[in-house]
Amino acid sequence: FWLNAQTFINISRRRLCREASRETQMVWKMIIEELRKVDPILPQFLVPMCVYRGFCPEMTSCGYCLTDQYQQACKEYRELIPSTKERLKK
Repeated sequence: FWLNAQTFINISRRRLCREASRETQMVWKMIIEELRKVDPILPQFLVPMCVYRGFCPEMTSCGYCLTDQYQQACKEYRELIPSTKERLKK
C-alpha cells in the first residue's frame, strides 16, 4: 500500500497516543525510524494528537499532558510551524 506525508501525520496522531497499545506505539515508532532514513524532515511532524492540538482530546487522559516532557514536545512542535509574521513576509 502507499502512504503519503499526510497519511503518516494522521496515523501518527492516533498511533503515538499513549492510549494506544504499547505494541502499536512500538511498531509505529519503528516505522518512523525507517522513514527517517529516506526523509529526515517529515518525522519531526509525526506527533501524538495531544501535541498537535496542545491538549488531550481523549475522554480519559493518560496524564502525559501533565508532564514536563509533554511541554517540551509541544514547544518543539510549535517551533516547526512558521509564525504568521514569517508567512506574511513571503
